[in-house]
Amino acid sequence: MWVAVAVLMGCSSVDPAAVAIDQVSDATATTPPTSETTTTHSSTTIAPTTTVAPPLDADGVARALVTETDIVVPVLATVDEGFVVRTPCQELALVTAGEPLDRVHVVLDPGHGGSEPGAVGSNGRTEASINLRVAEIAQAKLRSRGFAVLLTRTSDTRVPILTRVEIADNLGADVLVSIHHQGGGELPIGPVPGTEVYYQQESDDSRRLAGLLREEAIEELTPFDAGGWFAGPDAGATYRPDAETGEDFYGMVRRPRTTAVLAEMSFLGNPIELELLGTRQFLVAEAQAISDAVARWFSTDDAGSGFAEPSFSLTSSGGGGGLGGCEDPDLGAVGEIPVDFDRASVGGVDDSG
Repeated sequence: MWVAVAVLMGCSSVDPAAVAIDQVSDATATTPPTSETTTTHSSTTIAPTTTVAPPLDADGVARALVTETDIVVPVLATVDEGFVVRTPCQELALVTAGEPLDRVHVVLDPGHGGSEPGAVGSNGRTEASINLRVAEIAQAKLRSRGFAVLLTRTSDTRVPILTRVEIADNLGADVLVSIHHQGGGELPIGPVPGTEVYYQQESDDSRRLAGLLREEAIEELTPFDAGGWFAGPDAGATYRPDAETGEDFYGMVRRPRTTAVLAEMSFLGNPIELELLGTRQFLVAEAQAISDAVARWFSTDDAGSGFAEPSFSLTSSGGGGGLGGCEDPDLGAVGEIPVDFDRASVGGVDDSG
């Protein structure tokens, strides 16, 4: 049942919306000549073929599982019958088949999915499908540099924030990048992409990763002729506080112990950017920005740039990402949790915010 971490990284399913994106002709984008090789930056010594991933502190203990139905779940315990896991909806289950992992360098989180599609473009394309496709390409690019990478979802499946965070924390990942794309209404037009990267207020490592990702997004995306980019008030590397508590507002940066950022790479609400997001070239460029930023975070002392003070705070209105109405997907081969298993030992659910 056990497989080495490097083997598992290719495990992925593509939803129909993501396939549709892949089949769009690159000729529809107004872009400079591009390739999928790694860009070399003057601020770092990373070469196109350099492996910059540090050794993994692997110990053979299963901490996450990709089920035979390609659902990613955190492993709470290994028993003779299989793996006791937390399901996406935070129930306990025994899964008897799948591919286990003990450690990874990077967790990529394609935001939304399933019954929570996120923003929807005027052409019907969902944020969830675009997030997944960018995450898949970024995963492949990081793997080519020697990193062990896992996605929190590999198909169009709803995964609550609690489970996404538990996957990254269980695996002891060095970094977690939650990938999103803004909707946006009437926003100012700027000369460069309005990429927003939110970091953990109390983490210098998270802030540095956000600054690096903002730099890479500007470098990779600006050459595309968007005819003007949407630029919201939070364009740059910033944080968003909760209006009541002052804590980080977004659960994907507030909850993880893992160094985490949430990146709104571009805007579906801008018709020109939406058109670019229908081309492989632009998706590859976004993934390249993520890959390069993560590689620089690991291998350099670059501080990043583009930092901005938060423009406003929010109070949670109980939006997406929670457990309300959650229905677990098919986990494949399952069994009964042994009657002598100590359920109290794996803790309970804290969905308080």
